[in-house]
Amino acid sequence: MSKDLVTLVTPPTEFEANILAIVLRDNGIDAFVFATPTVGIGIGLSAGRQGVPLQVQSDDVELAREILLENKRHSIDIDWDEFESFGKDNTSPYAEKGMPVLAMIAFFCVLIALLSGALVAILQLLN
Repeated sequence: MSKDLVTLVTPPTEFEANILAIVLRDNGIDAFVFATPTVGIGIGLSAGRQGVPLQVQSDDVELAREILLENKRHSIDIDWDEFESFGKDNTSPYAEKGMPVLAMIAFFCVLIALLSGALVAILQLLN
């Protein structure tokens, strides 16, 4: 019995890899996620494959694939009865709201700072 780790999939983000690892762990398979070193804006610093490797033991590869495929088949089910009454009374829980007051104040402060900076630059050029 080999205990070597094998890359099962390489999802594009660490979040997706961890979700798949949780699914596998819930089904009794040890899964490991090895995040790639990135700059704070999500740019990978390591060469090679893009994405985050999700690895399992080589003995569990086939079972892990079956579990992920079964999870994929069941994850797209939507209970449309829950949405039956949605929108009938023209109200939505996702109704648009105006900009919060603090956000408006911050916006105007930034706007004033930019205009002040532009005015100072113009006055410097005129002197």
